[in-house]
Amino acid sequence: MSVRISESDLFEACRALFGNDVQLSPDFFSYLQPSGAKSAYRRKVKETHPDLFGNEGSTLQRSRTEVFQKLRSSYETVCDYFKLRDSGLWAPACTPRQPAAQQRTHSGGRYAHQRPPGRAETAASGFLPRQVLQIGLFLYYRRLIDYRLLMEALFWQRRQRPNLGDIALRWGWLSEDEVNCILGVRGAGRRFGEKAVRLDYISQKQLQTLLFYQRSRQQKLGRFFVENALFSHEEMEELARQHREHNQLYGDGSMFRW
Repeated sequence: MSVRISESDLFEACRALFGNDVQLSPDFFSYLQPSGAKSAYRRKVKETHPDLFGNEGSTLQRSRTEVFQKLRSSYETVCDYFKLRDSGLWAPACTPRQPAAQQRTHSGGRYAHQRPPGRAETAASGFLPRQVLQIGLFLYYRRLIDYRLLMEALFWQRRQRPNLGDIALRWGWLSEDEVNCILGVRGAGRRFGEKAVRLDYISQKQLQTLLFYQRSRQQKLGRFFVENALFSHEEMEELARQHREHNQLYGDGSMFRW
């Protein structure tokens, strides 16, 4: 399947279908079903079809037609998203990657051409904050990746982990109706877990258990960089060692492997 959809295109399409009152989030897209999108589309068609405005002037008719065409295009975008998601191919379109050698040049690839700094040099270089860092921020402050790549890696990691709603459903802590209710509520918290607690569907302790399990199931961030040829496996192992040494300097040597 050659269709590619960016996250911004998907957000815009859903906004056209569902309006501004629906809170769009990764959780919303994960649980969105074709039947719900079709119902929203049919409702909008009844409101915007050009035939409903046959008595208006030609200028308004053209405007109505453009609105309807945008609605139809938005629905097609959402349908394409369903096809990608259901086939396991959903990944937002992004800027094409450069060859690995060029990427390393732009993202601090001097690492591939010079000996990695030891602990003393790293700590005294001024590039790293004197505090415990997650591996992504460690690579960013070392100037081995840029901010765009850091965000792309974090989004990739987030897409790999199971949704809280799916976990709660599997464990019998929430029903499907309760999950849909939580997703549809605005103003009770930005995230699914926060809303579920504030609406008294789960306890704070249950949320912590869900979050712990979710984190335990997500992929390590370093895998993103290796799979995309930003670093070799050996280079990533060496960077992970330096990362652990840095955190040991500032009080935490128990960080996970990359």
